[in-house]
Amino acid sequence: MQTFLEETHIVRTYDVDFNNRLKVSSTFNYMQDIAAAHADSLNFGYKDLKDKGLFWVLSWVKIQFDDYPKFEDKFTIKTWAKGKYKLYALRDFILSNEKQEIFCKATTAWLLINAATKRISDLKNLPAYRPSEENEHALRDLPSKFSIENKKETVFSKHVGYSSIDINQHVNNEKYIEFILDCYTENHHIQNQIKNMTVSFLSETKYDDWLEIYLNKNTLKKNVHFIEGINQKNQKPVFQSLIEWYSSKIFNSLSRNSLII
Repeated sequence: MQTFLEETHIVRTYDVDFNNRLKVSSTFNYMQDIAAAHADSLNFGYKDLKDKGLFWVLSWVKIQFDDYPKFEDKFTIKTWAKGKYKLYALRDFILSNEKQEIFCKATTAWLLINAATKRISDLKNLPAYRPSEENEHALRDLPSKFSIENKKETVFSKHVGYSSIDINQHVNNEKYIEFILDCYTENHHIQNQIKNMTVSFLSETKYDDWLEIYLNKNTLKKNVHFIEGINQKNQKPVFQSLIEWYSSKIFNSLSRNSLII
């Protein structure tokens, strides 16, 4: 039974931003793809769950960057299931360059959802055994609620259209990452890079919904920003995120000292 899955990719033009750095949203896509492939190989993937009226939802993620590959760089992504926490199924990821230096680590928490009721289903209802490596950690963080003062400013409103909807008929988590990063100016992205990002996905948005995106830069820690998306229709929080930024100069200096072989 394959408890780990590893894939090698080459960074494409559509994976990088105008700084020629792998986009955070592209990283999420790679993580989703390999997680789906691993689940399929173990018989609890999309098709297996659909037959049982179930599907996976990414509920929470923390991702840490020590570097960013560029266009045409080759990298390896590795994933494994890491036991469970409360009702969450945990899964970790490590991304490494050609020198086998780790440039990105992530830990994620997934919920099993009943397609008919949209309620959380117990992991015991999975159609196959889910092997796990409970002592293998990319990051040791666990899902928790954000505690942030409600001093936030509206950045923009986003209409949910065709390009944001996935196979489960709602906005895919990768799109929320794009919404989050669209809160910042071109100059901010030139001068800064993300060191850590934590995101909680709290409720779904569907076609023709409107999202109100809020930003709070006045958190307790310097260079850490809080971003929240609210569904205008029902006023429910859709996602919340904490982002730790470093200036590009500081980040590049840290990167040279933090890669792990």
